[in-house]
Amino acid sequence: MHRAFYSDDIIYSVLTHLKFSPTDLKNVAMTCRRLAAPALDILWSEQSSLVPLIMCLPEDARKIMDRTIHLSREPTPSEWEQLRITASRVRKFIEPDSDVYDAFYPKLRVSGLVLRRLFEQFSSPTLFPNLFAFDSKALREYSPDLSVVRMFMSAGLEALFLDVSAQFPIHEAEQFLAALPVEAHGLRELSISMDDGDTAFTVLPSFGMLPKLITLTISGVDVCMTRQAITNIQQAQCLNTLKLSLHGTAYDHDGGVMALELNSLERLSLSGDALPQCTHFIRQITTRQLSYVTIEYRQPASPIEITAFMESLSISCPNHGSLKQIHMVDETEVENVEIVIPLSSAVFRPLLKLTGLLHVVFEGIGNYNLDDGFINDIPDAWPGIQELKFASYRPASCTVTFTAMVSLASRCRSLQSLHLTCDATQPTIVPQAEDGTERLWPAQTALRVLHVGYSQVSELARMSYILAKVFPALSTWNFDWYQFSGSLNIVNASEPALQEVCDQLCALQSLPGQDDYYDDNYDSDMEW
Repeated sequence: MHRAFYSDDIIYSVLTHLKFSPTDLKNVAMTCRRLAAPALDILWSEQSSLVPLIMCLPEDARKIMDRTIHLSREPTPSEWEQLRITASRVRKFIEPDSDVYDAFYPKLRVSGLVLRRLFEQFSSPTLFPNLFAFDSKALREYSPDLSVVRMFMSAGLEALFLDVSAQFPIHEAEQFLAALPVEAHGLRELSISMDDGDTAFTVLPSFGMLPKLITLTISGVDVCMTRQAITNIQQAQCLNTLKLSLHGTAYDHDGGVMALELNSLERLSLSGDALPQCTHFIRQITTRQLSYVTIEYRQPASPIEITAFMESLSISCPNHGSLKQIHMVDETEVENVEIVIPLSSAVFRPLLKLTGLLHVVFEGIGNYNLDDGFINDIPDAWPGIQELKFASYRPASCTVTFTAMVSLASRCRSLQSLHLTCDATQPTIVPQAEDGTERLWPAQTALRVLHVGYSQVSELARMSYILAKVFPALSTWNFDWYQFSGSLNIVNASEPALQEVCDQLCALQSLPGQDDYYDDNYDSDMEW
């Protein structure tokens, strides 16, 4: 054996490349004793069903009837012990890939008697001493029996993903959640849902008795109990990340009530059918350390509703320098171009108070109608901005001049990605030197991605020349515009002019080989 394989770190690094090839891991395990244990550890580290584990029993000790595994005889103590050794290698029970699961274990399940005998032989900490993550969907064949799920709870469990059926007695689900501080007090991540988030919880547990909890996901919070939900969440004093899916339209009262502080919260993700659900939640909290906010909704929001959200967010963050990222997405299926949601600069001005912003992304929330005044204020308000995106699936107005856009990108020295529609049909107003000659903006070498949306262009603006001179790192690979918008099939009238700008930019800049440049600079978030 090569001496490199006397290092556990090297063995692990090599074997991780075989993680998704069970056959290769089995072959390695049979090569020699030195490689057997680490290969088997990786092979068994993630499981999505109990079936492979039970299949480790001798063939004469099990039988399959009606796609269910039964015991044909009582396994010997040594056979149970061999199964325990294998189970001790399991680190995660994860949600099964339906295609893989159906291919290898079509409708196969373990009988209740086999499970009872298994857990009579070993308690969960003994059977799965290294288990730190458990997804109840790995036991989908036993749903909705929470008694089976409870067998996997232990003090060493760090992550629990629990989905229960709405048909299950609600009091038993509540009892299960209430028992978590005793049965799994080491939890650092908890995700709970009912019917995959389609049904809202009527009662939420208190999270104060989970002292290590830092990530909490609740899919199904009824907005009529927002205040109670926040009160319960507030008790998790180390909570760093909170993800909520909001339901309902019968809001509880939020007028005149004091906002509840979530002291340690840094990341907040809210999703709902309508934006007012998210606004209602935001209004009732204050967060001094909040750094990342993600908002998703599935019905078009009006300008008044969007403005209300922006104002509420700016108020809920009293430490104006803490918030680093806003990502807001309207996931509506846009089918009618006549639905117009005009969004002026006044809608977004409340966010200028949040001076620490680095990433500001708005996707499909309306028809942007921004002005030069707002664009010129951004460099002073967000001096460290790295990504600025006003993306729309509906046509945006070209009221921002190309001059203002270039000035913005030049002054924001860290800006790497910009998505903004502008008017480039008039001569660009270039800064003047003292002698009256043109003196272009100082070169900005950070900008690498530029999407100009529905911009209108003419030769008067000298767009290609200015882009090449002021943004030397920008290439044609990362220069784009809307050719049409999804199912609306809105033709961009300036597409020929924009294509000409792209061709001229390519000619002006010295680009590396096309394949090499693509490999080195490809950004998976770029829009094409």
